[in-house]
Amino acid sequence: MPFRLHPPRDRKLFRLVKEAETSTIVKGRVLYGPGDGADAVYLVRRGFMRLVLPGMERGARERTVAVAMPWELFGDEAFTGGHRRYGAIAGSRCQFQALSPKAVVSGLKTAKLSLDAYLQGQEQELYRLRHAAGGSNGPNVAQRLAEVLLDLGVRSGEPDGRSIELTERLTHQVLADLAGAHRATVTTLLNDWLYDGILASTPDHRLTLKRPGDLWVLAGYEISE
Repeated sequence: MPFRLHPPRDRKLFRLVKEAETSTIVKGRVLYGPGDGADAVYLVRRGFMRLVLPGMERGARERTVAVAMPWELFGDEAFTGGHRRYGAIAGSRCQFQALSPKAVVSGLKTAKLSLDAYLQGQEQELYRLRHAAGGSNGPNVAQRLAEVLLDLGVRSGEPDGRSIELTERLTHQVLADLAGAHRATVTTLLNDWLYDGILASTPDHRLTLKRPGDLWVLAGYEISE
């Protein structure tokens, strides 16, 4: 799963990123597929990448299981020299850097913030898998969607007073995949939350979390007064 690097604070990682070549990939272009050999890890500089799995049925479209946002690293299968667990497709016009797994591991050994982010990412993946297997006892669609939006706000949001503006535009289908829901259901929920003022939309159709506290409540958390 993607995790955030903190190269300005981690000197060895900062040198690695500064010296790496930056490439650009257009929206919808495949970077690699599930099962491909893993010989590099990747850092998103602008835009975002979708990590995908094939559809559950023959002929079904791929499913987005995670997104890698700016300054997030993905493709950590390369740390063990294995094969790709997921495919990677550009979710927007995206700038990225291919990094040496060995050099990144060496940098992480002395990079507490980035190493903590990596370990936290592994915990979040286990949490997601547990909830995916939770069946009827797990959170409902509204709770899962609220959690997805809050997570994106933490990872790639720009605070504006009490609001948080997402830096990237994610389609309803991508949000539905991340929440494990049907697109039509997610569209209905988003429209309801836009109408209620919990969310807002920018002129270029990026979401703004206008009332994050209400989203925490929708996600099933109790907010202390």
